[in-house]
Amino acid sequence: MTSRRNFLKNVGSGAAVAGAAGAGIIAAPSVAKAQQSYKFRLNHFAGETSMFYTLTILPFAERIKKLSGGRIEFQPFPGGVLSPPLEAYKTVEDGIADAGQMTPLYIVNRDPVNTFYGGHVGGMPPEMMMHWLYKGGGQELLAEHRRATMKLHSIPLSIGPNEIWHSHVPIRTSADLKGLKFRTAGAWAQILNEYFGGAATTVSGSEIYTMLERKGVDVIEWSSPAENIKMGFQNAAPYIIMPAPHTNCFLFELIMPVAKWDALPDDVKFMIETAARASTPETLFSWTVEDMKAMKEMRKSKAEIITPDPSLAVELREAGRKWAMKKAEEQTAKGDPWMKKVTDSYYAFYDDWAENAVYRAVD
Repeated sequence: MTSRRNFLKNVGSGAAVAGAAGAGIIAAPSVAKAQQSYKFRLNHFAGETSMFYTLTILPFAERIKKLSGGRIEFQPFPGGVLSPPLEAYKTVEDGIADAGQMTPLYIVNRDPVNTFYGGHVGGMPPEMMMHWLYKGGGQELLAEHRRATMKLHSIPLSIGPNEIWHSHVPIRTSADLKGLKFRTAGAWAQILNEYFGGAATTVSGSEIYTMLERKGVDVIEWSSPAENIKMGFQNAAPYIIMPAPHTNCFLFELIMPVAKWDALPDDVKFMIETAARASTPETLFSWTVEDMKAMKEMRKSKAEIITPDPSLAVELREAGRKWAMKKAEEQTAKGDPWMKKVTDSYYAFYDDWAENAVYRAVD
C-alpha cells in the first residue's frame, strides 16, 4: 500500500488546480496536488435494476475508484433521473451531466455512423467487434468522429451479445417480416421498413412489455435472454425467435465533453481508459454467463422457441451492408465523409476476418 501511494503521488504530481476546476472536478486547495479528487456525474439510459446498468457501468465505477485509490469517482445516475432514456446524449452535450455511458443505437437517426457501434444489422459478433475496436482502428474512428461532430470524447465501455425477438407470430424467413409492427430502434428500424416491408416503432424499455402484451406491436427486440427474461417478455407473447440476426452485438461508450476530458491530467486519463478497457470484456463474459442461465428458464416457459431459416440471417446481413453503402454515398454527397470512412473500415475488417479466420473453431 505504501508503494502504491508513492506511485500515485508521483504520477499525479503534475496535475494543475486550474485544470481540475475547468474539468468540473472537486479539488481541495489545501492539499497536495497528488491528492486532488475527481468526481463526475455519470448519466445512463437504463433503470438501476437493468443489466444494461448493473453489468455495464457499476463494475467500471468500482474499478476506477479502486484503481485510483479513491481519487476518481464516477457517480452513476440511472435512466430517467437526469434525462429521459432516449435523450441521454443530449444531457452530456448540454452539460447537465459531466459524463455519460450509453449505446450509440439511439442516435443512428442523428448520424448513420452510429449503426456500426450500436449494433449493425447482420454485423460483427462480439469477438470480431472487439478486435476491430482495439486493433482494427474502430476505437480511434469513434473518438475522432465524436470530437468532430459532437465535441465529445469517447471511450468504448462494455459490450453485449446477440439479441432475441419476442413475437405474436412465428418468424422463419424474411417474408414473415412483411407488414409486422415491430418495436425496435436504430438502423434496423429503417432497414425493416425499407427492405422488408415492416412497420417499425421506437419506445423506451419501460413501455415495451405492455405494448407487447396488449398486441400494440407484433414483435419486439430489447436485449438478450438474461435481460429479456427479467422483463417477462416470454410471458407476453407466444414465440421467441433466436438468434435474431438484426444485432449480433452492441457497444456502449463512455462520453465526456472534450473540454472536460482534455483538461484532465494524463495519469487520470490513463486510469479511466484502463478501467474502461478492462470492463468491456468483463461485461461480455458476465452477460454471456447470465444468458446461459436465462436460457434454461426460457425453455421452461410456455413460449415456443423458433430457430429461423439460415436464409434470414443472410438476407439481413446483405441488407445491412446495402443500407450502409447507400448511406455512405448520401452522406458523401452532402460533404460528410464520416459514414464512408467508417463503413470502409468496418467492412474491410469484416471481410478480412471472414476470409482469413477459417482456421478458427466455430463451435
